[in-house]
Amino acid sequence: MKIWKRLSSGLFALVLLASLSCAALAAEPKTENAAPKPAGQFSQWFPDMGVNPEAPEASEAVLARMGTAIQQTKTAGSETLTLNGAVWNGGSVRLSLTAKSPSLPTVVDQYTWLNSEGCTARIPEEQWKAYVKNKVESESDGSKEKRVQRFQYLMEQGQGQRELNPNLGVVSREGDTVQLTASMVLDAYLEKPEITLHIENVEITGQGAEQPGTRSGDYLLKGPFEFTFTLDKLLPSVNYKGNLQATIKKMPVRITAASISSTQISTGYALDVKGTVNVIHRGQDPVPGATNLDMDKDLNMRLEGVWTKDGKYVTCSGFSVQGVMTGTKGEPITGHLGQNFPYPIDPAAVTAVDISGTRVELSGLERTAE
Repeated sequence: MKIWKRLSSGLFALVLLASLSCAALAAEPKTENAAPKPAGQFSQWFPDMGVNPEAPEASEAVLARMGTAIQQTKTAGSETLTLNGAVWNGGSVRLSLTAKSPSLPTVVDQYTWLNSEGCTARIPEEQWKAYVKNKVESESDGSKEKRVQRFQYLMEQGQGQRELNPNLGVVSREGDTVQLTASMVLDAYLEKPEITLHIENVEITGQGAEQPGTRSGDYLLKGPFEFTFTLDKLLPSVNYKGNLQATIKKMPVRITAASISSTQISTGYALDVKGTVNVIHRGQDPVPGATNLDMDKDLNMRLEGVWTKDGKYVTCSGFSVQGVMTGTKGEPITGHLGQNFPYPIDPAAVTAVDISGTRVELSGLERTAE
C-alpha cells in the first residue's frame, strides 16, 4: 500500500507479523436464514465480498460505484465460461466468473485451491507505458535520474509481475456450475483501462488435491478462454496524513497516515517515546539503559473497527496485519495496522477508527488529494 511505502523511507529493519483468520477467509457456509439477501447483480456476482445485513442495498450501491458489468460468454469444447463483471477499488480488481462443465471434478468447493499459472491479464502497450510512468511519478521521491531508472526497470519487467497477475479461487459450486473469482493488483494510474483476460488449464492443487474424489492434476477448466473488456468505473481510496497524538494501550503514539478503500483500512503510526528505544522480540533480552518495548505486549495493537458518518460502528474482520520498523540514529519506531471490512463500505463515509479500544478521529488528519 502507499502508506507502507511512505513509512519505509530511512528505516533499516522490518518485523512483519501477519495473522490470517482462516474462519474469516474461508468461512463456513451460512444457512439461508442467516445470510442477508443480495440487493442487486453486483452483490450476487461477488457474494464473498459480504453484504451489510442491515442495509443490503448500501452494499450494492458501493459495488455498483466501482463495478463494470461485462457479461461475456465463451465456449471451449464442452466447457462454458461467463465473465459476469468486475469491481475496481483503485488498488485491485476482482472479477466474477461462472463456469459450466459436465466433467467437473467430484470435489470442488470454496476450500479448493487452484493453480492460476495458465491465466494472464494484459492491457495495451501504450496504456501500460502510461501506467508505469504515472506509477513512478506518484510513488518515487528520488531524483529524476532515479525515476528514469525505475521506469526502465518496470518496463523491462513487463506486465504480470505484480500488477495484472490474476489469481483464481472458488466461491461456490452447484451441480455442474462453479462460481469463481479472479483478483489482481491494478492501481488507479489509468482511466478506463482495456484488459484482455486469458484463462486456460486451471488445475486443482494444494489441499484441494488431497480431498477424496479429486486428484492432483485434475483440471477445473481446460479452456482456452479469452475476454477483452474496459473497466468503466473506479472507487478510489481516501487517504490521510498528519501527526495526530493518541494513547493506545497506555502507549503514546502519533497517527501519521490512514488509507481507506472500499474493502479495507490501513493506518500508520510512530511511537512517541523519548530516548533510546529497543523492541524486544520473542526470546531476546532487554538492552540496558534503553526503553524496552515488548512486541507481544507493549506493541500488540489491533485495528478493531471503524465508525461511519451515520454514527454506526463496523467491526473489521478477516485479514489483519501489524508491521513494526525500527529506526536508527534517532529515527522514531514506526508501524502500520491493517484490516479488512466485512462488506463493501464507501471510503468517504469512514470518520474514525478503533485501535485497541481507542477512538481516533480522522478529522485530526489532513485528507490528501486523490
